[in-house]
Parts: sequence; structure tokens; C-alpha cells
Amino acid sequence: MSDIETRVKRSPAIQKILRHPAVHGEQEEGHAEPAYEEARVRSRDSYVLEIRLSDGNRRAFSYAYLLETDFDFGEGSDTITLRFNSTTVLVSGQALLGLYEKLLDQRARLIQEGTEGAEASRLQEGPYVERVEIERNAD
Repeated sequence: MSDIETRVKRSPAIQKILRHPAVHGEQEEGHAEPAYEEARVRSRDSYVLEIRLSDGNRRAFSYAYLLETDFDFGEGSDTITLRFNSTTVLVSGQALLGLYEKLLDQRARLIQEGTEGAEASRLQEGPYVERVEIERNAD
């Protein structure tokens, strides 16, 4: 058999999966965590938004209870306000418009608050979450 005959034909969906960065392993050591992560392109599989704080704590919110989302450009810092039924989440950082658009489509799986080490190594043009504040609403 020749090389042409022994090649395996893969569907476009399988090829896309095999090209995804997650298939190729963990991030390199010393590489900064991304500010947010996007859900799969063609499905609504992201029912919750996970908030990962710089101290290691995590909290998840259901998109079903997301009532309002605001985006404010600031002097050197953008702010996204997420209003859930009983909680308000304030996300501030740089270049967050892409994250805001993903939140509107319920495509963001997580938001990662930055750490001092990640802040020092981040690129100036990329999105970066400087601070996340989670406030319980008064009943």
C-alpha cells in the first residue's frame, strides 16, 4: 500500500477538535493565565460562569439568573458589571470588550482574576482582569 492509501480521512469536526489548544496539553510554565475562557463555538454548553479569584477561591453563577450586564470604558481600566438575582459581580481590567461580548452570548466559561506574577508577564494589548468583586445584594 502506498502512503496515499493508508492515510486516515478525518471529518472536518475531528480535524477542528485535534487543532484545539487544549488537546496539546497544559500551558507552558511561566505563561500567564488567560483573563477569560470561551465556551465551544457551536453549542450552548456553558450554563454557568465560573469566577476564579487570585487567592484560589472559585464561585460559579448560573447564566439563567443573569439579569443585566453593563460595560464601562474607563481611564486605563474597563469595568463589566454583572447583575444576578442576589449578587452583583464587578470585573475591572484592561481590554475587556471581548469578554463583555462573550458574556452577552453566554459564551464565557470562566473569568480569571489576575495575580501579581501574571500581571508582570502579561502583554499590554491582551485582555487582563485586574480585580473581581462579588457583592451580595440586600434582600
